[in-house]
Amino acid sequence: MDPRVKYLMLVLPTFILSIVLLYILPESRSLLAMSPVIAAWIIYFLWQYAEKQSDDDEESTI
Repeated sequence: MDPRVKYLMLVLPTFILSIVLLYILPESRSLLAMSPVIAAWIIYFLWQYAEKQSDDDEESTI
């Protein structure tokens, strides 16, 4: 899968969730609205790593 597609699959819901959290959370907890962004980056890089590992495994078995 193209990395840009994966990125967009994660960024769009993350952006929406962060905006909603900014409005829902009290002002003292507004920094928690950044937690979906951090989680999305972690998921994105783990996804990239897992895909690279599976590609390497397929190449080594051929």
